[in-house]
Amino acid sequence: MLPPSLQQTILLGGILLAPIAVAVPSTPSPLDACGSLASKNISSITVADVSNCYRAIPFNSTQAKTTLETVYTLFKDYYVFTDLALNPRVPKPFKNEPVDVLGRLETIGRTKYSSDFQFHTDIRATIEALKDGHASCDVNCYASYNFVNRLALHAPVVNGTQQLRVFRDIHDDEYKGCIVETIDGQPSWPYMKWWSTNVLGYSHDPNARLNLALATQMYKPDMGRFDTFDGLFAARTVPPANNTIEYQLRCDGASKPIQISGEWIVQPVNDKVNFDSIESFVKNVCLAPNDEESAHGPTPAPVPIPNPSPAGPLPGISVQEFPGAEKILEGNGTVFYHLKEQPHIGVMVIHTFDIAPVEIEGEVVFQGLTALNSRNVTNLVIDFQSNIGGYVELSAIVVQLLFPNKSPFDVLLQADQRVAKPLQQAALHGYRANTTEYMDASLLVDLKTGLPYKDNSIFSRPVTLTRNGRQNLYTERTALLVPTIPQSQVDVIKTFPWTDNADNIRVITDGRSGSATGMTTYLLTNEHNVEAFVVGGTAGEDMSMFSFAGASVLALSDIQQTYKGLGAVSPMRDIPYSSTIRFSWLEVYARDSSIPLEYDAVRFRTKNHLNYSIETSFDRSAMWKQVAALSWKR
Repeated sequence: MLPPSLQQTILLGGILLAPIAVAVPSTPSPLDACGSLASKNISSITVADVSNCYRAIPFNSTQAKTTLETVYTLFKDYYVFTDLALNPRVPKPFKNEPVDVLGRLETIGRTKYSSDFQFHTDIRATIEALKDGHASCDVNCYASYNFVNRLALHAPVVNGTQQLRVFRDIHDDEYKGCIVETIDGQPSWPYMKWWSTNVLGYSHDPNARLNLALATQMYKPDMGRFDTFDGLFAARTVPPANNTIEYQLRCDGASKPIQISGEWIVQPVNDKVNFDSIESFVKNVCLAPNDEESAHGPTPAPVPIPNPSPAGPLPGISVQEFPGAEKILEGNGTVFYHLKEQPHIGVMVIHTFDIAPVEIEGEVVFQGLTALNSRNVTNLVIDFQSNIGGYVELSAIVVQLLFPNKSPFDVLLQADQRVAKPLQQAALHGYRANTTEYMDASLLVDLKTGLPYKDNSIFSRPVTLTRNGRQNLYTERTALLVPTIPQSQVDVIKTFPWTDNADNIRVITDGRSGSATGMTTYLLTNEHNVEAFVVGGTAGEDMSMFSFAGASVLALSDIQQTYKGLGAVSPMRDIPYSSTIRFSWLEVYARDSSIPLEYDAVRFRTKNHLNYSIETSFDRSAMWKQVAALSWKR
């Protein structure tokens, strides 16, 4: 039942929606802040210039009403964790408050806004409060500039003490390695813990959010090596509060603390967009069509599968960034290394699952494992650090290449999704319609038969689930249809020393992991008893192996296109401003569990927690060697 203030309803697309009242527009500022921004040379733009332009965009009550109604419907009828987010008690290592996302959106609807920027900021903050890495709201209008700070920071443990240090200094690394004592006058460590815990979304675990805030090494396929990822404290899309961050540093060789201003370098996301006024900014930036239509990013062209040589590095692999680790094979999302000083150790780095076609990358994994076996490798380290996820199908292939299926259900994770009347109506026409993968039961598995559904009746016979006092309709338990590896590959890999042998495999994660990574890690650790090492966070505190595990992320545009493709009427109007709104579509479960994996904190844990050192922060191979030494003695 809606609260009295929202009892008046309108009929849209066959369901009842609550109209959300928004305030009348205020009078725009007579100063054209966007014109002033446009007149500046890029190198001289400040945070204040961008912020002033954003805040000068006139509030439009009609557009705001459409925006809020659409977001409200999306999170009422399609977002799968709306009721679970009300959970008042979350077990360790999770830490976040219960979130009534619908109640917060209703509050926004009753608020009198004079600022369009503040209106959209409040919606974004409401969705980020869910701490779900699949749930986000990015409006191009207010994310058209990036802000990169002079200093990127990390938190190694040195001589038993965790310190905040400078990881990278844009000014020729002048202050690289210095200890950060204060940030804007506050003790640096409590400040960073507070910022990452309260500002960032992405994970239910505050230590995973801490890792995301800080800098690390991330594999860059275009460079063929690991390079710096600044972290979200030093690289933002939301305008910071000030033009600089004030730091107090303690550096080797300096007799006293050093005060510096960490200026924000402002970069336009698209420097080809032209505007010279508030009006043209709205037209050319806010109302411009989206380039990104899907929840997945652009798919790179698949690389050809080389033939690995057991005798030496592959032709064409010119970048050998680690003296002690030889790169032997590289795909679009996977890289293989062989440790020289520990020749029985091979390393498989999977830096993304967002690669299609998945069978091509699966062949890279097969060839890489084959190459390691030909070099007499007996033990395998799998590095998932900074892997933000991608395709579940590729995850299933990777698991099968390590633990070949003994049953078709071995890599099927049970799942369900929320069911609303408009979805049921559209799904009547969605079975093998070739216009949708979101309302097509031929891509889902009937757990009673182990086969895909023969019709879309799974959507017309929902079950009622009660969560935190709310009743809603969900599909029966099902599973995503995933590919199986060919028997020819099984015949080859069954002789490898790590195949079906958890003792010879170790996993490294850092909590910066997306759902495909989380599900892969879950299957390896919980279903196949592989030990995992989680790196970073706060020394001495428990930390998650992965960050989120909702099974499928969709964008609002995906749903809208699906309805159009089926000739059905969507219950949601398109957002007036160009935007990308993402949400969790499916929830998955651990075997024999009634708690969706996203909220099943026990499955996120591991007994092995490593701290970053100075060496392992900057040399990924040093971490591989550390894990190998802790795991296998020779």
